Parts: sequence; C-alpha cells; structure tokens
Amino acid sequence: MKTKTIIIWILAILGALLLLMYGGSKNIMSLTLPSDSSKVSKISEIKDRLITSEILYDFGTISMKDGDVSKTFKVTNGTSLDILIPSLTTSCMCTRAYFIEPGGNKNGPFGMQGMGVVPKLNKTIKAGESADIEVIYDPNAHGPAGVGMIDRFIYLEDSEGNKLQFEIKARVTP
Repeated sequence: MKTKTIIIWILAILGALLLLMYGGSKNIMSLTLPSDSSKVSKISEIKDRLITSEILYDFGTISMKDGDVSKTFKVTNGTSLDILIPSLTTSCMCTRAYFIEPGGNKNGPFGMQGMGVVPKLNKTIKAGESADIEVIYDPNAHGPAGVGMIDRFIYLEDSEGNKLQFEIKARVTP
C-alpha cells in the first residue's frame, strides 16, 4: 500500500510539472511572438525597398577538390530615397561576402559575426541604383566533416535594422 501511494505521488508531481512546462512554454511563446513577427515584417519591408530577383541559389553537387564556388546576387533600391547599408554578414566562417558598388568598387570580405572582426559596410545604394552581393563558399573550410548538404545565409542589413537574407545550398563531396 505504501509503494502504491508513493507511485501516485510521483505521477501527480510529474503531471503537475508537465502542465507547468506546457503552460509556461505557451506563455513564453506568446511573449516572444510579437518580437519574432516584427522581424518577419521587417524582412518583408526591406524586400519591398531592396528588390532582388533571386534570394536562393543551389550550387548542386560541388567537390572539395575543386575549391571555392561563388554566386553574385543583384539588389536594386526600388525607392525614391537612398538606403544606407551598414552591415553585410554571413552565417558561417566558410562563407564570405563582398559588396560591389555600381561603379565596380569591391568592398569586403565580410564574414560571420562573433568570429573575428567583421568590418562595417556603411555603403549607400542610391535611389534606383543596383549593387551586387558576391558570395564565396569554401567547401574545404570544415575539412572532412564538411562533406554533405550545406545551407548558408548572407544578411544585408539597412540602417533601420531590416535584413534581406540570401541563401546558398550545395552538396559537398570529397
């Protein structure tokens, strides 16, 4: 009888903990959702301001032995105002990005935040003008552990904190 009572108490406590965890996670989600949804809103706002025909590029199968691969994305300021771009970053140290101004001046490389010094871009895309974002992926950066599918991101941020996200994918082979 004593064992049965202990088991019931343990199950009751576990049940109460699960309810608290479930209820708590709903409250946490409801508290953070407005912040997350505002970020989604900001992403779409910059897409309306900076126009690009392509945000995703799949390199397909690439070989480590062939070295770096690159892709250039074009962005156009679709507004009547100049847009200041203070920041260009990547999601991984294996990826670097360059900002190429309308006159051809190449700025960078820009890499992953928190991994060494990433310089500020602080360039303006004038109303109606276009700039290029050159992305270079190094399939050897992770060594043998880097074989397989990769998914990397490049973030172009305006002076208001809005981000335009580019994505590259590949299947890396030795």
